[in-house]
Amino acid sequence: MAKGSIIMEINEDALKNFQNSKFNFVDADGNDVDFGNFDDSVKYTLRDGKTIVEDGMHAKDVVDTINNEYGKTLNV
Repeated sequence: MAKGSIIMEINEDALKNFQNSKFNFVDADGNDVDFGNFDDSVKYTLRDGKTIVEDGMHAKDVVDTINNEYGKTLNV
């Protein structure tokens, strides 16, 4: 495992919900995030299309955002 690599658990349903949303995460080079290969030394950016929503996020922030915001179930 590369130095700085970390293992984090993203809820499968939350990840599907996030991937179906209008938002995406990119790394500092503008590349889409590989959700199975986070590196804590990399900063990530949450975008809405080309618009930056939040910048300078750590891997844990990305995982927490997806799990907390997209893992919720709605009671209707």
